[in-house]
Amino acid sequence: MFLLIPAIILAAGMLLLGLAARPARLIYIVPPLLAFECRVRPSIFSVDLAELCVVAALGVWLIRCWERATPDLSPETSRESILIFALAICAAPSILSESNTAHAASVYRDLIVPFLFFFLLVRCRLERRDVHALIKLACALALANACLGLLQYATGNFLWFAGAEEAEWQEYKIGLARLSILGDSLAPGNALPVGLYTGANNFACFLSLPLCLATTFSFTRGIGRRRRAICVAMSLVLFACLLLTIFRSGLVVFAASMTLVFLLLHPEKKMARVAAVAGLLALLGFLFLTQGILDWDQFGSFQGREEMVSAAVRLIKAHPEVVLTGGFSDLYHAQSRETQEIHNLALYSLVHYGLPATILLFAFFIRFFRRAMAAARSMQGPERNVLVATCASITASVILYGATTMVIDSVQTTIWLLFWVGMGGYLIEYQQRKSAGRLESFSSSAIALPARGEPA
Repeated sequence: MFLLIPAIILAAGMLLLGLAARPARLIYIVPPLLAFECRVRPSIFSVDLAELCVVAALGVWLIRCWERATPDLSPETSRESILIFALAICAAPSILSESNTAHAASVYRDLIVPFLFFFLLVRCRLERRDVHALIKLACALALANACLGLLQYATGNFLWFAGAEEAEWQEYKIGLARLSILGDSLAPGNALPVGLYTGANNFACFLSLPLCLATTFSFTRGIGRRRRAICVAMSLVLFACLLLTIFRSGLVVFAASMTLVFLLLHPEKKMARVAAVAGLLALLGFLFLTQGILDWDQFGSFQGREEMVSAAVRLIKAHPEVVLTGGFSDLYHAQSRETQEIHNLALYSLVHYGLPATILLFAFFIRFFRRAMAAARSMQGPERNVLVATCASITASVILYGATTMVIDSVQTTIWLLFWVGMGGYLIEYQQRKSAGRLESFSSSAIALPARGEPA
């Protein structure tokens, strides 16, 4: 213990020296803040420590402004700002429509804070090396969390952030897992992996995107054998941990992400391979739904989700004004037999924030997908694979994971998604600058005047 204190002081001193040499390194605190989950309640509002990412991004933005290193904003960044500003305006009336105004304000804050983080992140004008370092750091922390999760699964200990409710839920879930063919073969012990998060399901959400990146680079030949071996080992550890969380949506999102990566990175492949991937997914779906191989987690069954969706549709039919302003979550809970929130992103956003805000929310992610695909066509090398894998995983999370849960009800999960959207946005911007530089160089050479004495 006494040896640990000098080590902590030494590490803190080195950290301060690094920040003094280049203050923009403060942004490196973002992945560690997202690598664990801790929620405090200082007042009527509960706060995630991950919300300190907003403070870190604000600090880096101010530092960059002070250094006068922030160039003019690109038109794409301005359009994103307009989308975020419009989203904040359209979702604001939902606060006045709820009977519990304090709770409604908290729900509104849960939506806006992650987009405020993204708003500041894209204005930090990070250098390419910083973006690369952030991506590697986030994946390394996910790997460390996965190793801890495997240790938790093997020993049943080290569940530092899991509360009593999670322990009760895991006991019930493990009992159901042992009733299925695959669940029984996994030989679940007394605990499911949670890493440094409060629940196994939440932990699985943070594993999907790094797993997609690691798996993509496991099949990339241009990075060298040593790096490929590291990516293969990393993907195996992450996949094992994701599988042991017994989280069906996480497995589906990963499978869909890798399918989308394959289709986007290899558009020249024959339709036979596409058909083979589709057949494999159909087989998995058949086993998933009918044969009991993945028949676990009946507490969050399709029947329960169907009841939530049906209750939301009945509410919209009875009160069409919900489409305009949102703010009808209290009335939803009053008429629904389910105690949980609506496990569907579109309906959850519609009931809470209204149709205009819901359209803007999905428009934000659709726009990112289109920009990423347009930029990826002209990109080469590892950055292209990173961008495609990130875009595929985010798209699968929003569409598939959003079809079975709310996604944006968790501030930390939304910040995590928007962090990766920001990393992808920087890669897109670097490619656009590169293409613009080539075009400018070509234009300059094309219109150059001939030297004296030379024929025109």
